[in-house]
Amino acid sequence: MRDALLSRSLAAGVFQIAMSSAPASSSDLPVVVGVTATYRRPAEVERLLRSLEASKCPLHALVIVDNADDPATKALVSSAGLRIEYLSPGTNLGCGGGLHAGERLAMEKFGRELTHLWILDDDAVVEPRTLGVLLTAMDHEAADTAHPLVIDSEGMLGWFPGLLDPVKFQRVKVRQTPDEFVARAGLDPVPFSWAQGIALLVTRRAIDSLGLHRTDYWVRGEDLEFSLRITKDFRGLYIPAAHVQHLPPDSTGPVTPEVEYRKHLAMLQNIAYTALRLPHGRRIARTIPGNWLRFLRSWPLSRAFIDSIGAFWKGAILARPAGWTAKR
Repeated sequence: MRDALLSRSLAAGVFQIAMSSAPASSSDLPVVVGVTATYRRPAEVERLLRSLEASKCPLHALVIVDNADDPATKALVSSAGLRIEYLSPGTNLGCGGGLHAGERLAMEKFGRELTHLWILDDDAVVEPRTLGVLLTAMDHEAADTAHPLVIDSEGMLGWFPGLLDPVKFQRVKVRQTPDEFVARAGLDPVPFSWAQGIALLVTRRAIDSLGLHRTDYWVRGEDLEFSLRITKDFRGLYIPAAHVQHLPPDSTGPVTPEVEYRKHLAMLQNIAYTALRLPHGRRIARTIPGNWLRFLRSWPLSRAFIDSIGAFWKGAILARPAGWTAKR
């Protein structure tokens, strides 16, 4: 109980700094535009919208890229309590392509006033103070990208970035509550090399320098490549005082085992391509054996072994991410 109170007290202190350090002039405030790509998940998108509407640090706008041209998703725009830019590309662009289209729209629509892009999964739930804490930490620590502490449906740490502090990286891998992690590792920001795109905040400066998400990462790994590209030249920080829930749909839903198998296989191909064909990706080359072992342990070996060799061949030897096509 004491650890829990300490964690909340410290996190609240960080938030007070965020609010008290806001510039006096509204023209100096950060202009943050969120971007999310979705495919037939209107319930998740609505939940994300409600959480963003409750943010203590207002989001300037949210770009929704609807890869399915779903009427239920489009209907949410009119009832939203924040500005929505809705984009239906007319075809499924996948994760990387959808985010790229949304980011491009945000840059074009809001021009030079835009200061940050907030890359959000459609199944994320943002706590009210999260954006303010992330912005303040980035400003105080001279960082250009930040990743919050991510909690799963059971209130446990479920996802984490590649922390550069080896001791804290081992601590964050343990299944635990946020309070337990803070008691072991503290609330201080921790530099990272790669991160998931669940709720990744990035400055305009970094985007202008290194570009948008790649369109040829159709599924899985687009966030890995993007974050590695950003942290090659800019500082990325894990912010334990900022919290986001990640609540993917129940696995008994429309995602079949076959679909999940193909997504996992795409991840292997993208890791091989990123780690062995891209200069900024070489930092994760040592993770290849572990990822392959997890894949082989997760699926029937008779099929998985041959398919994993094919994925490695396509990614590492042919230099093709999983979204590559002959038309490109």
